[in-house]
Parts: sequence; C-alpha cells; structure tokens
Amino acid sequence: MDPRVITQEELANATRFGDFIPVYKVDAVTVVKTGDSVRLAEAAAMRLVREKTTIPVPEIYNAYTDNTTGHVRIVMEFIEGDCLSNTWYQYDAQQKEHILQQLHDMFSQLRNIKGTFIGSVDESACEDPLFEEDIGTYGPYKDEASFYQGIITALKNTLESGWVDTVCAMVGALSGHEIVLTHGDISPRNILVRDGKIVAILDWEMAGYYPEYWEYVKALYRPAWESEWIKDRAVDRVLQPYLMELAVFLHVHSVGAW
Repeated sequence: MDPRVITQEELANATRFGDFIPVYKVDAVTVVKTGDSVRLAEAAAMRLVREKTTIPVPEIYNAYTDNTTGHVRIVMEFIEGDCLSNTWYQYDAQQKEHILQQLHDMFSQLRNIKGTFIGSVDESACEDPLFEEDIGTYGPYKDEASFYQGIITALKNTLESGWVDTVCAMVGALSGHEIVLTHGDISPRNILVRDGKIVAILDWEMAGYYPEYWEYVKALYRPAWESEWIKDRAVDRVLQPYLMELAVFLHVHSVGAW
C-alpha cells in the first residue's frame, strides 16, 4: 500500500483545529500537519518515540515535502481525546495524581534515550553532520560546551551590557549534564486524555537531544503562571526539578535572545 499523500483538494476541504494551529482533520482517522514552520524532524522524533518507548504518539502514515507548496506534510493518525488544559481543573486530587504518574513514567522513558550531540533527532541520520561552528548559532552542537557558546553568541548579538555579560557567565558555568531525548514543549495543551488515561502526547516539533534539564526549563519558560497546572506544581511532580538551570534561563529570556 502506497503511503498516504494529501491532495490540495483534501487539504482545502479539511477542518483546521485552530487559526494558529497548522493541523487539519482530513477524515475520521487522519490528520495532517503542514505549513512553512513544519519540519520532517518532527516526524522523525515521533517515529523514534513510538519505536523506543510506550509513550502514546500518533502513528505516522507519511511525511514528505509537497512539491507544489514546498511545505512539509506529516500525515498521521487521528486520536480522539480531550485536551488536558481543558480538563485538569475538573479533576480531584486522586485523578490528578493518576495523570501525573502516567506522565512521570512516560518522560522517564525519554530520559533513558541518550544522545551524542545536541539538536534535532533527524541529525542522527547524517553520516557527517555539520556542527554549530559550520552553520551558525542554531545547531546542531557537538557537545554541551558548544551549545552554551551558541547561546552566548546569540545573547551578545542581541545586546551589549554588563547585565548580558553576567548572564553569559551564568550560561558558561553550566556543565556536566547528560544529553537525552526531549519533547521540548510539554504542556497540558499538548496532552490528550480519555477516561482518565493519557492517550496521546502531541506536538513534537521542538523535540531533540538536549541537556537533561531542558525539558524542565522549557516547561516553565513561558507557562500560564496563574493556571491550576502551575499552582499544583504539576511540572515538579512529572519531571526532576532543575531550579538553578531554570533561574539561568529565565535570565537568558530576560535579555530576549532565546
């Protein structure tokens, strides 16, 4: 059976999930994610997670670049469920704990998949990948030190000040972390639940191999601070906290370069 290819007509008639969401429901069992910001790396990450873990991830039917638009199209399984951001406040303490334990087990599996560089999953398919000194500050990076040097370069290109120099020193002081597979955008909006069970983790566009604290830092980088999810300290119960690293990257964010 040939891989599923979505025609322009099918896409035009599909139901979009939201104005700023590049995902369309094509039929009862199929969705397609497509747009100028969609990358094949997302499909590579999802396939890896399905292969190496028990984390529920939609099955990929096809991933390709459309010849007409030049946009990547990821054709995948539609999974019925409620967005956790819409249901979390409805749960009692026991139900919340059940959800958090499921998430803790899932993300522990990701932490057990190690990387040999920092960057997108699809870079691992390259026999001789170009690292940051060849392609700029966006990676991939051959190790943790070069990753931080890329961040420092971005900071200094944004602003020159004593504060920036101090933040750069903070970043440069980080070291000694394992490089692990990371979702990169874990949030209730990216978690589907049904009958108290997590049925899908969505939106792997930020996934890749990053320092072990990256999942925690990204989960608390720009959250809805007044949401019940944050007030319940859910992130700290799902992931190992890295408070010092979080403090450093909140300062990085204050400069506006990352």
